[in-house]
Amino acid sequence: MVGLVIVSHSAKLAEGVAELARDAAGGRGDVPLAAAGGSGFPDKPFGTNANLVQQAIEQVYSDDGVLVLMDLGSAVPNAEMAVEALPPEQRRRIVLCEAPLVEGAIAAAVQASIGNTLEQVAAEARGALAPKIAQLKPESAAPLPSPPPGEQAGKKSALRLKVPNRLGLHLRPAARFVQTATRFQAAVEVANLTTRRGPVSAKSINEIAKLGVRQFHEIELAASGADAEAALAAIQSLADENFGDEDGEPQALEVKQPATKIEPPVSSLIPHPSSLQGLPASPGLAIGSARLYRRAAPEVPAHMVDDPQFEWKALLAAIDKTRQQIEATRDVINRRAGAYSAAIFEAHALYLDDDALREPVRRAIFVDRLNAAAAWQRATDQMAAEYRTLDDEYQRARAEDVLDVGRQVILNLLGAAASVPVMPEAGILVAPDLTPADTARLDPALVLGICTAFGGPTSHSAILARSLDLPAVVGLGERILEIAEGTSLIVDGMTGQVFPDPEASLVAEYAQRAEDARAAKAEARAASAAPAVTSDGHRVEVAANIGSPEETRAAVAAGAEGVGLFRTEFVFLDRQVAPDEEEQYAAYRAAAQGLGGRPLIIRTLDVGGDKPLPYLDLGAEANPFLGWRAIRLCLAKPDLFKAQLRAIVRAAADFPVKVMFPMVATLAEWRAARALLEEARLEVKNRGQPAPVRIETGIMVEIPSAALLAAHFAEEADFFSIGTNDLSQYTLAAERGNARVAALADAFQPAVLHLIEMVVEAAHARGKWVGVCGEMGGDPLAVPLLVGLGVDELSMNAPAIPKAKQIIRALDFASAQAVARSALKAESAQAVQALLS
Repeated sequence: MVGLVIVSHSAKLAEGVAELARDAAGGRGDVPLAAAGGSGFPDKPFGTNANLVQQAIEQVYSDDGVLVLMDLGSAVPNAEMAVEALPPEQRRRIVLCEAPLVEGAIAAAVQASIGNTLEQVAAEARGALAPKIAQLKPESAAPLPSPPPGEQAGKKSALRLKVPNRLGLHLRPAARFVQTATRFQAAVEVANLTTRRGPVSAKSINEIAKLGVRQFHEIELAASGADAEAALAAIQSLADENFGDEDGEPQALEVKQPATKIEPPVSSLIPHPSSLQGLPASPGLAIGSARLYRRAAPEVPAHMVDDPQFEWKALLAAIDKTRQQIEATRDVINRRAGAYSAAIFEAHALYLDDDALREPVRRAIFVDRLNAAAAWQRATDQMAAEYRTLDDEYQRARAEDVLDVGRQVILNLLGAAASVPVMPEAGILVAPDLTPADTARLDPALVLGICTAFGGPTSHSAILARSLDLPAVVGLGERILEIAEGTSLIVDGMTGQVFPDPEASLVAEYAQRAEDARAAKAEARAASAAPAVTSDGHRVEVAANIGSPEETRAAVAAGAEGVGLFRTEFVFLDRQVAPDEEEQYAAYRAAAQGLGGRPLIIRTLDVGGDKPLPYLDLGAEANPFLGWRAIRLCLAKPDLFKAQLRAIVRAAADFPVKVMFPMVATLAEWRAARALLEEARLEVKNRGQPAPVRIETGIMVEIPSAALLAAHFAEEADFFSIGTNDLSQYTLAAERGNARVAALADAFQPAVLHLIEMVVEAAHARGKWVGVCGEMGGDPLAVPLLVGLGVDELSMNAPAIPKAKQIIRALDFASAQAVARSALKAESAQAVQALLS
């Protein structure tokens, strides 16, 4: 499932938006969602922090990708910095989205919750502002407010520039542009002379983005106020430096398809003589008879009136009745498809009160003395025409929404009944187009699929069809309207193809595909809870990585057999004081309870390096990744460390909790940490609180020295969990946050594989088990390799679990071992990946 990250200057705002998004998605806890708000520093709480953003991305990351939504100013460049610090294979699956923070987050959360791809989730987020645009009509809004007094004084200065950046003023240079303009006491406006857009405020990143400045576009700046000249000079200097942009090739977005995807048969990829090609609007397959629906447009009389007040009151009454109908439809959809889909009709209700629509009607009635129905139709037609001129496809599709609302008002004005799709028998609904209200009234028990001549995949009708799980193809053209009632149809909502009068062999083929798709979904759901056992009987445990107690529900639902890595940093970060023992105990106990008796491995505090704590002075370090962090920091702060250990001990008294120490490099560190754990256990026991006799304790293998000393550690530790992210960067001496060398830190490097093999052999020789909790553990390409190397447990982000289990069940352990042996002989990461592919 696609993960979401909310970045804001305010920690409270970020959490609030995240809460709204969860609620909009039906309160589903399985949507991976993290907030990264505030600077993280006690003396300056407001701001953004690239480290916090990176942690949030890592918390929700999966192969399905992550969508990051940001507010203004530093949020954008810090989000970009966070992404740059991630490994290349992760960066390709992360989208920094220009959508509005609140509306975009709500739309994205709903789309993520229904399993849509990263591209689809991002598209929905970007279009989320359309309802508000429809209500507020910014193009007719009052002029921008006057600048503060300090910016008014002084004459206006101007500057013209050509933008050299290959990608124009995209996120990074636009952010620097805005940051530069904001430093000065001056009103600065910018216009795109090439496209004749603007002027807009140079201090608004949203306004800058709307200018659509591309490479070689000419822009003009005008500044007034005390610092006008200085502001323009600074922007000129920024432009001379290419706006701080490096014109490297953009990385393509890679979106992996769900494991249950059913590939189209060969016949569907070859042009069929009778097939119609449309736009896929809602996935799925349907086979049935055509049921034709054509909505008769009401005939609207146009004439002069003697009593405009009567006409106006009649119109208001029709609007009120329409509002009641829309609200009733909203309630139906809310029960059938959820709150987000129902929110479409909230927007429809807003059209009814929009002054941009009402005011022309009022003038037509009272000034032109036109009857209400004709005045209303003229106004709605005009507004729809304005929508159709917009560049954005999503906004253009809103024209049909306006006309749908307008039609309902006219029907109520004229006392005519609405034309509702009626289907006496099950089949495929064929129509010129469907309004959201039409779609909402459909009976899923009778409507097997939808075909429309017009419309697009971004229309609200298409969105509703997806929400109602109805296969739909739109934009088929008028030819679809020429087919006769009862014609046999195949609808392929994945390819956008419709087959009228298909041959028997094609019907059989698609019937089998439909059955396979149903079986695959059922199998995925049913098998997610089953253990992962290879075809020749080798068992591999599959667990989840989590960052908060709330994530346990999603982990269990995905089939996790436990938690192989509970990152406890969430309790310590984004706050001004350290959490006490009670708060930590409550968090660890909640996580254990959520697992329903499954094991929970708690990693002790792993901060420092890229995860500073605002209430701990870690001091300046030349290379913090090789410095005072994780277990090294905890051993130097025994009071802080033991509070956590006591909380873990108390949770372990009632639940199968294990503990592991991060960043262990030497046996001395391991023994010191274990000694403090024993002290904490005795302290809990001496207070009269329940404490286990013994807690299973292990180490994370992240440093090559730990792998090289694995035989010694295995004499004392209960288990090993390999953190492949850090192990790779330390083995290759390549910091993953450094873009110049991050590609070297590849877990498929043969050197890393040899270290994993070394740990497994040492552990197994002494009856201990080994897990992998780094990103490699959930990589479908790596799963067979790790199984072949003898890894006993794979721990990963919850959404990756069903796929990993499916891969393991398809493996033959002996064959996987042979592949692993071949990989160990390879000379490069690329050679290993080629072998696995």
